[in-house]
Amino acid sequence: MNDAEVQSQINQMVQFIHQEAKEKAAEIKLKADEEFNIEKLRMVMAEKQKIRQEMERKEMQVEVQKRIKQSNDVRLCRLRTLKARDDAMQNVLKEAAAQLPSLKKGSGYPKLLESLIVEALKQLCDQRVVVKPVAGEEKATKTALTAATTAYTKWATEHKGADWAAGISITMDSSSLPSGIAGVQVIGMDGKITLTNTLQSRLMLAYETYMPQLRAVLFD
Repeated sequence: MNDAEVQSQINQMVQFIHQEAKEKAAEIKLKADEEFNIEKLRMVMAEKQKIRQEMERKEMQVEVQKRIKQSNDVRLCRLRTLKARDDAMQNVLKEAAAQLPSLKKGSGYPKLLESLIVEALKQLCDQRVVVKPVAGEEKATKTALTAATTAYTKWATEHKGADWAAGISITMDSSSLPSGIAGVQVIGMDGKITLTNTLQSRLMLAYETYMPQLRAVLFD
């Protein structure tokens, strides 16, 4: 084999090696590209999942904030409604209280004062009672107390017996309640029990007793 043939075979071998190298390089590159694309797709999907989760978290947060705001709005609305209703009820009470002084000026007040004393005496149901008048109404209370004592004694005779009624002793206290109210205060059981029976206290009792009916009339 001459030099030319040897050189030709060498060239063929070199070309074969180059071709093999190119094919191997192409195969490696193809595999690398595939792995790169797979990894890139995985990373993209992972990032999409993170973004999706973040969006869901933010949407949930917005929804929670929205519900909290709605709940607060409802609560505030209820509080405003309750406040308005309470103000309306207090206005009714104030209007009623404003009319009480006129009752003291009427001709029927002495009889009303007598009834308040008798009612208080019956509730206390004691033999020895002290009646405290309102300042400035000592004379009117003393007059009403005479008739009230008679009525109370009659009631006691019927319900407690004549002997018990015979021991009744009702006196008027030297001190007095603040002016501006109407009624009396009775003290019995050796000073242990004090019962206030004024128009103001009766108004508050009626207000508390009939509050549901008042609310029904005003708001239903």
